[in-house]
Amino acid sequence: MQLRTGQQVIHLNKTPFVSKTYFKDAERVQNEIWKDIDVRDKTVIDVGIGESTEKLVELGAKVIGVDNDFRKIMSYRKSGIPLILCDFINFPFHRRIADIVVFYFTLHEICPCHHHRALITARKIAPTVIIVEPSSHGCLAYREFARLWRDAMNSVGKFEEYMPAEYWEGIVRKAGFDKTLRKTVKWKAEVPIEVLGNIITATINEWKDMGVGEYYIKKLQEFLKENPRLTWSNIEVIIGKSLDV
Repeated sequence: MQLRTGQQVIHLNKTPFVSKTYFKDAERVQNEIWKDIDVRDKTVIDVGIGESTEKLVELGAKVIGVDNDFRKIMSYRKSGIPLILCDFINFPFHRRIADIVVFYFTLHEICPCHHHRALITARKIAPTVIIVEPSSHGCLAYREFARLWRDAMNSVGKFEEYMPAEYWEGIVRKAGFDKTLRKTVKWKAEVPIEVLGNIITATINEWKDMGVGEYYIKKLQEFLKENPRLTWSNIEVIIGKSLDV
């Protein structure tokens, strides 16, 4: 299975040492995120290719993947999905070319000063936008983990800024979408320490590639040694619709 956290998708194998309850909960969370969202036979622009791209294909969407990371684009070059290498706020099309734009765990990686512009661009090219973002709230261990992510990304000029659902609703309306819908998907199971260890190992490797300093890597290792009882934060799903279609 896959678990997305921060900027990455971690591939995890079910083993006897990992709680089956956790993996069942992960499947439930994914099902609830996409429940009642009809993408079948619709042209969907997925901003930030990865787990969401595969899910949208599975759900029958005609997906166009957009990413500014050349390595991700190359990893999907044999998928048969049309791919566009660009920064979405500089998207090359400014007319209605799709039914839906999806930002799945993407906007928190963009400087907040560009969020409005990204949503304005989305409204120009599709009548519907779907935002899926982790909540800015959560248990104590989650807040510490999220703070470490944010500080590490800020140290190399990147972003990991989690916002409350009201913020995402606000920028959707400000961009001109007439109707907004919102639902919250809650995690129930704690993250088993074996799973968290795999995630942190992968995170450290990614941070090293990004040039994150040893200070933050040691902090993350210390965090794991504390055997934290961590439950992922709620996931907020915001849907904006334009009525001028």
